[in-house]
Amino acid sequence: MVRLLDIKTLVQKIAEAITSVLDMDVIISDDQFNKIADTKRHFNLEVTQIKDTYVLGKVIHQGHIIVVEGKDDEEQCRLCVEKENCNLQAMICIPIHLEDKVIGAIALIAIDETSRQRLLLNQKNLIEYMNRMAELIVGKVLEQEVSNRLEIIKNQMVHITNAIDEGVITLNEYGEVLYVNKVITDFFGLDEDALKAKMITEFLNRPYIKKLLEDHTPFSNNETVININQRELNGLISGKPMDIGSKSIGFILTFRNMKDIYSVVNKVSLNNYEISFETIIGKSKKIKTVKETARKVADSNSTVLILGESGTGKELFARAIHFSSNRKEAPFIALNCAAIPETLLESELFGYEEGSFTGAMKGGKLGKFQLANGGTIFLDEIGDMPLHLQTKLLRVLQEKSVEKIGGVKSVALDVRVIAATNKNLESMVEANEFREDLYYRLSVIPLYIPALRERTGDIKILLDYFLLQYNAKLHKQIEGFSQEVENMLLKYSWPGNIRELENVVEYAVNLEPSLYVTMAHIPQKVKGHLAAVQKDGTIMSISDMEKKMIVEALALYGSSYEGKKQVSKVLGIGTATLYRKIEKYGIG
Repeated sequence: MVRLLDIKTLVQKIAEAITSVLDMDVIISDDQFNKIADTKRHFNLEVTQIKDTYVLGKVIHQGHIIVVEGKDDEEQCRLCVEKENCNLQAMICIPIHLEDKVIGAIALIAIDETSRQRLLLNQKNLIEYMNRMAELIVGKVLEQEVSNRLEIIKNQMVHITNAIDEGVITLNEYGEVLYVNKVITDFFGLDEDALKAKMITEFLNRPYIKKLLEDHTPFSNNETVININQRELNGLISGKPMDIGSKSIGFILTFRNMKDIYSVVNKVSLNNYEISFETIIGKSKKIKTVKETARKVADSNSTVLILGESGTGKELFARAIHFSSNRKEAPFIALNCAAIPETLLESELFGYEEGSFTGAMKGGKLGKFQLANGGTIFLDEIGDMPLHLQTKLLRVLQEKSVEKIGGVKSVALDVRVIAATNKNLESMVEANEFREDLYYRLSVIPLYIPALRERTGDIKILLDYFLLQYNAKLHKQIEGFSQEVENMLLKYSWPGNIRELENVVEYAVNLEPSLYVTMAHIPQKVKGHLAAVQKDGTIMSISDMEKKMIVEALALYGSSYEGKKQVSKVLGIGTATLYRKIEKYGIG
């Protein structure tokens, strides 16, 4: 709470004003007996502290007005040891009340007989006058209190706006800059005064800014670029008026740096888990060679094309490359080109502007390339990308910029591209199903991930790894695989690769009641496949085995949409892949 001591200078001026009007001495004390104001005419010595034995002290204690008609008429004066140095002839002393509390007292002192007569004759009017002066002092205390609170609120708001990640600019009703927070000043390398009093249109002249200033029309999340001090801020801007009733007091603009948006999107997406090369399981010579090659190119910006069958871990390698690179703090955005309908794939990749087509979201949409800016984009199943989108992707790779659907300007990109496919792109190029120039642009660094049957020494390691993992997940304590099961799984060709192996282990751990996985809890498709191989001593081709497994799984789960979804899950392949294989093998 504000005290009289906090406005001492102002109280002294009030005391001097009273003296100049009434030609009488004035002394003012606070409730702690500190001398707040003194016109220094009634006492021959310097008074620094008011004693509680003075009349002022008595008034502060009692909270009542005291009128002293003469030095010998008041007990406080008669007993005062300093009365010889005091010129007091008469006095009116009134308390200063703030609500129900006495916060001080004012003494009006006559120091000669003439002023004494005036004081006594006009004491009623003078008491009224002094009460008004006391109210004036109380008003100044309250005013200072409000001012202090406003200053505290202002400082709190400054701290809050400086603590948030968004840039903040406040404008007056004419569009002049009143305040910018630390995000803005830090980004442009300027101090606050360099932007204050500038018109917002000097560095951000956009139609929506004009509508905000003239018509008070708010806007939200408009993508823009601000150029100040030879630096460029690319981000989303929102603006709204600040009104009190019908009166405008200004406007507030908020900015979100596009790089921060990309980072947040990446963190809250499902693509944020980190992978290192050490976490990729395998000790075979082939997998070690692939990991070593991938490590060497991790810090490069060259495009990587990861080749390999479904389930070999292509995305794991893509993530390991990203999180081992100098882009590891930036976004990793993954997109499966086969999982998204062709009509939506272009907008997913490149984004669109508001109103660019029927059903377009308000404010438009950022594409995966923009979300990956500064980081890595992983294009899985690149062989399934339609030819017309291959053309646009090639242009993005060549020009290092992207243009949204319905957009009129290109946005510069700094994105590393990693693509993956289980198809033979060279054969697709020869068949005019994939652009040759795009193929060469993507395959600067080809990386072949061996199938599990090519690294049989890793099968036992992977079986033990997934057993440990699913024991923990499913709260089981299975110690291993029976010798019969282990021998069978080591001989199995694993057409679904690591993904199929993981599914087999998860299935077995769910169902096995004993300490070791037995043959009874190995999926029928695995046992049936081995039986087919061993029946006449010959080995079936991979395509024949694959067709056989699909036919058997469809017979088991049915050919309905839900049945096919279950088949996809059991076989460890995507639904779109299953449909392609059904068509490929002519399965009814």
